[in-house]
Amino acid sequence: MSQAQVLYDLQQIDTEIRTKKQRLGEVLRLQKEPPALLAAREKAAAAEADLGRWRARHKDLTLEIATVADKAKRSEERLYSGVVKNPKELNDLQHEVEALGRRRATLEDEALQVMMTVDERQTISGAAATERDHLAEEFAASVVHLQAEQQTLALQLNRLLDKRKKQVPLAQPALLKVYDQLIQEKRGLAVAGLRANKCQGCQVTLSASTIRAAGQGQLVRCDSCDRILCPL
Repeated sequence: MSQAQVLYDLQQIDTEIRTKKQRLGEVLRLQKEPPALLAAREKAAAAEADLGRWRARHKDLTLEIATVADKAKRSEERLYSGVVKNPKELNDLQHEVEALGRRRATLEDEALQVMMTVDERQTISGAAATERDHLAEEFAASVVHLQAEQQTLALQLNRLLDKRKKQVPLAQPALLKVYDQLIQEKRGLAVAGLRANKCQGCQVTLSASTIRAAGQGQLVRCDSCDRILCPL
């Protein structure tokens, strides 16, 4: 086997390794929660917190209404009990009962408005939670497939790396240095196929002498792009 063929085969392995590594990096990146799901989680959390605040406000109003009602009941019982004889004290009790009644009515009106807001916020929170759960389920399903692909890629990379270890010793050390340098300079394509008198790296038609030398098994490089040529 010619050195050109050895390096060409090595390049095929390296190209596949590079492709698998790139895909593996993408697969790992895709297993992180996407922005849409993160945003949905924040939206659902904010909606739930908002709903909690309105529920807490309704609870506070309910407790305050009960407190006012209890106080009004006790004042009214004292007013009509016959125990209080002093006209001024009776008048004060009457005003207190009336004031407590007005306060209770105000609180009940507010509680009704708050309850309507709670219902509205509950709908919003439910919708946000549904959206979050839908995106979370989709993401979880995709992760299952991604993890399976990750395992497959890892196994493939291990096999390719083993294959590379066996291929490298077949190349002359000096040519390996040239190969590594060209890999960097030529964006991963150090060895170009030679087919139909053309370099498959740059598509330039080669000189007769270059084609002849390559056909004879000599290590030659493209007249145009300087890549190593391997007859295909």
